[in-house]
Amino acid sequence: MSVLIMRHGEAQAGSPDASRELSEHGREEARRMGQWLARQLPAERRARLTLVVSPFTRAQQTAQEIASALQLSGEQLTTIQIITPDDPLTPVLDWLQTHVPPRSDMREPRDWLIISHNPLVSSLASALVDGPGSTQLAFATASLAWLDADVWAAGLADLHQFVSPVELS
Repeated sequence: MSVLIMRHGEAQAGSPDASRELSEHGREEARRMGQWLARQLPAERRARLTLVVSPFTRAQQTAQEIASALQLSGEQLTTIQIITPDDPLTPVLDWLQTHVPPRSDMREPRDWLIISHNPLVSSLASALVDGPGSTQLAFATASLAWLDADVWAAGLADLHQFVSPVELS
């Protein structure tokens, strides 16, 4: 079972922050990452993938590009309010422990893709791999950390892969 943590694609400048849209470059970044994920995840894993998305416009638009590339249904996308740019880490870790059961409790393994913002994505991925207070992973726009774990708690995940759209050009 994997949790993938992705930062939204490049956004246009503007305010309010929650309404900022992806730039054309940001849309291309998200499409490129979606195409890469489609090659990495076989159809049976895509069918068991849930996208957990920030309510901010740029994250929602990134999720739409990813969902399109992976041919996901609308039921596979969930918006949660606690993963906006400056939300604290502890509620997100608590959410993972509540909503992503340990591998031993699952009859059918499910993967999760969280699409959010910096600094939250960096803090979350770093805490899951190295524990609280760890050195932060640097997430460029549309970068993705692929984590594997049996239990989703601080310091218990393995970093399977870290990918940026620049590497996929």
